[in-house]
Amino acid sequence: MNTYAQTDVGKTRDVNEDAVLATVVDDVALLIVADGMGGHAAGDVASEMAVGQIEDEVLDGLNSDHADYERLLGSAITAANRRICDAAAADTSLSGMGTTVVAALIDETSALVATVGDSRCYHIDDELTQVTTDQSLVQELVEAGEITQAEAREHPQRNVVSQALGTTEDVSPDFYRFTPTGVVLLCSDGLSEEVKPSALQQLVTAHSSLSATADALINRANENGGSDNISVVLGKSVADPPERE
Repeated sequence: MNTYAQTDVGKTRDVNEDAVLATVVDDVALLIVADGMGGHAAGDVASEMAVGQIEDEVLDGLNSDHADYERLLGSAITAANRRICDAAAADTSLSGMGTTVVAALIDETSALVATVGDSRCYHIDDELTQVTTDQSLVQELVEAGEITQAEAREHPQRNVVSQALGTTEDVSPDFYRFTPTGVVLLCSDGLSEEVKPSALQQLVTAHSSLSATADALINRANENGGSDNISVVLGKSVADPPERE
């Protein structure tokens, strides 16, 4: 699998609180986006901790167990949450820090995605599919039938997550499985807030490389306002037909 990761501060923030990772080990790709919680102390510290801890835990686990990706990602996210909580407890300057996370393990036949918060995974093949469901206040309102998806996109509390690493002693990731036949896109809400799904699909399919795709996605988010940090992590099977120029 070819992979690529890129993050940008956006147009309105002074600090980039996102952290990203894209790496391949023994033909297994590990992709991560962590979005440090805006308005909280040391969101950038929390996101870097999350990515670093998940990477260490997963790479250690892949050396001994290539099969149980759900157990591996679940335990890695638990360890990251514990590390962030412990760091905040030990240093009052870090009190209140937190981060969302979306992470994927992908091999030649399957993809396993875990998420806490509202960073997302999309799968783009013949069509675009939003793989993950946001863990957020507005998503809970949508599921309860109190607001529509259209209303959720404009809701004033649409950025309030119902779960994040570092905010409670225990977290419960949601898991998703699919067959990665096209491009896998992980992103922070700095992208999904600014670029509509139809535009995401068009931009992903229009470019000949993952780096060009990431540039185009981030540029479009900034053109549309760049109201938050923007992170893009991409994976594409090398067995897929080459993208058109």
